[in-house]
Parts: sequence; structure tokens; C-alpha cells
Amino acid sequence: MKCTHCDSPVSDTARFCENCGSVLRGDDVTRRLTDAYRLEINGKADEAVGCYERLLQNSGAGIESTVVRKHLGNLHFRLGHLRRAREHLKRAAELDPGNSSLWHDLGVVLYHMAELDDAIDSLQRAVALDPGLHLARFWLGNALYHRGDHDPAIEAFRQLIEYYPNFTIARFHLGVIYARQGKMKAAEEEFRRVLRENPEDVAARFYVS
Repeated sequence: MKCTHCDSPVSDTARFCENCGSVLRGDDVTRRLTDAYRLEINGKADEAVGCYERLLQNSGAGIESTVVRKHLGNLHFRLGHLRRAREHLKRAAELDPGNSSLWHDLGVVLYHMAELDDAIDSLQRAVALDPGLHLARFWLGNALYHRGDHDPAIEAFRQLIEYYPNFTIARFHLGVIYARQGKMKAAEEEFRRVLRENPEDVAARFYVS
């Protein structure tokens, strides 16, 4: 018996191909999900979108799935289709409101769409559901900063840096906010710490000079 995906020999009783990880046994929905995910991880984003979209259209298979919509949302985001990304991730978050990663992903998309109020709401939900989802604090800090809420933005970046002291991008943004507030000593301290980690950081060196 051979795998239909990579043509590698497999056992008659195998459920997965040891070479490519394909599902060999199981229902049609499982196989199609596997096919779509394989396309996604192999960089075939447009083809993967088509596979996931067809799964959603097949209502008889019971696919109103947060998993499918999460994948679709993030694929559309990578492809620059922000409205489609927002649509799928918003629906996924409605289906599974306790899933912090969905609110995080939705918040990132909304931030890139400059829908700052909704982005902040989504990212705050993500952090409230999972305080350990530290990357959400990075996007939350950015969204707050661009909305003009400098002190809450500083707090978000500070909380992130507490867990990841060498997160130089967060330190750089923190330095920018301090500079905008006229706190030049605090700003310079952050930029110098960025330069200690990355001496070639031209932007941080510009601020220091």
C-alpha cells in the first residue's frame, strides 16, 4: 500500500503516513482538513484557502468550525485580504468566545486595519482570558499608542518586557513613547538597551545621537 499524497510505502493498518504525516484513514472531513493544512505549511496559501473554503461550504459535514475559520483568517491576513481575515476571525471568536488566541488574531488584523478601538477591545479580551499570552500585550501596546493612550501603552510594553527583557522591538517602542512624552532620559535608557542587544539598530542609534 502507498500513501496517496507522497507515494511512500505504508502499512495496510497505518492511520498516518510516516513520511509526510497525511491522514490515511478516517472520515472525509479529516482528510480534507489534512490536505488543506499541508498546502498551508508548504506555502501554497491560495490553494489552502480554496480547500478551507470548500470545507465551510459543506454544511452537511458540520463544518462551522473555529479551526477552519482561524486558518482562513490567518491565511487571508498573510495574503493581505484584511476584510476577509476579519470576517473569519470575528466569526470564529463568536463561536468560541473563550479562545484567547482567536481574540489575539482578530486584534492583530483590526490593528492593521486601523480599527483601533475594536483592536484594543479584542486584545484586552485575549489578555484577560490568558494572561500568559504575552505577544498580545505587544499589539495592545501598539494599538494604545496609536490611539494616543500613552500611559496604558507604556504599561502594556512594561508588562511584556517583564517576561521578555530582551524583546528589543518592545523596548524600542517604549523608548519612542517616552521621547514623545519628553522623558528623554528614560527614552535614551531604552534605546541604549536596544543597542546593547543589537548594535546595528540604526533607528535606535538615531534616537540616541
